[in-house]
Amino acid sequence: AGQVLTSGGASAAPSWSGGAQRVLEVVASPCDGSTIATSNGNITFPNVTGPQDLTTSYANVNGSIISYQPPSGTTQVIYEFNMQVTNHDDAISIGHFKFYIDGSEVVYARRGISAEDVDVYVNFKYVINIGGSANANTGRIASWSSAKEMKMTAREYHASNNAVSLHETDHWDGASGNMFSQPVLHITAIGV
Repeated sequence: AGQVLTSGGASAAPSWSGGAQRVLEVVASPCDGSTIATSNGNITFPNVTGPQDLTTSYANVNGSIISYQPPSGTTQVIYEFNMQVTNHDDAISIGHFKFYIDGSEVVYARRGISAEDVDVYVNFKYVINIGGSANANTGRIASWSSAKEMKMTAREYHASNNAVSLHETDHWDGASGNMFSQPVLHITAIGV
């Protein structure tokens, strides 16, 4: 059901020759403000230049916001956001994450992280199905013919005993300091 490629020989690129699905477009970049061409115009990626400390209120996750319109024929969009999550001040850290499409939360995409002295690179990945009846719980969209904003929000559990930070390491390279870690945003459109 995946891509079927036909060899173009030693000096030519392979060509797609069938299969039920194929990758129509990949749009990806570190969150450094780069502008990337897509099938529906250029997209400028967020520019994240420093860490983000969470609070007890939900806030946009720096670097996670992007407006995107997939190519015609797209049946799935894969949103992927990679970031460093760190706990600085308490033995146990608890962070909560939500994912939104055009201002509506995808309820079943809620994620959490809880660990003792957490310092981990996190890959948030969600597949958005296109077609059929829309479903806010699963993020299914009936149709997608204009740009839609996708983003994540996050908060920490308790202000007095959590200190969750994003986009930086803790005690980098065996020292007591922290190191900025730039997030990466990756969108894949799959269709026929």
